Amino acid sequence: EQLRDSVQTTSPDGFPLYGAFVPQCEEDGQYTPLQCHGSTGHCWCVDSNGEERRGTRTAAGETPRDCSKPDQPERPKTHCEQHRDSVQTTSPEGYPIIGVFVPQCDANGEYTSQQCHGSTGQCWCVDSRGEERAGTRTPPGAAHRDCDRPGETAVLV
Repeated sequence: EQLRDSVQTTSPDGFPLYGAFVPQCEEDGQYTPLQCHGSTGHCWCVDSNGEERRGTRTAAGETPRDCSKPDQPERPKTHCEQHRDSVQTTSPEGYPIIGVFVPQCDANGEYTSQQCHGSTGQCWCVDSRGEERAGTRTPPGAAHRDCDRPGETAVLV
């Protein structure tokens, strides 16, 4: 609670600073086992001291871990996960840089067949290595291609 309260009152008017992580606590003052950063969408499990449990961090949009389960051995990160993580932590504070392309990975850590750039609105199909397939890029607002069926006409998303 002391850490949470110190973070929550760091601005002159008593409100949390934008982008600041505010730890979540149980009614008895203990850390909530699942912590999520409201600005980045990352979630992770913590121990009773509030320390992050290794291998439990999930990226924005991923299903958070069940913190009641014991730690599982961490599998090595895939190329897609390494790529995604490298661009999401490029600022000195560890926040994504606005406008940078962040690849989308599936539940197994592989590139999803269609990638979309959140800032430009363009989408394209990729191969298993994340390389763009020629002739598949669509402009903002256009119907997206069905990347799982090469040669198929565009589909609305």
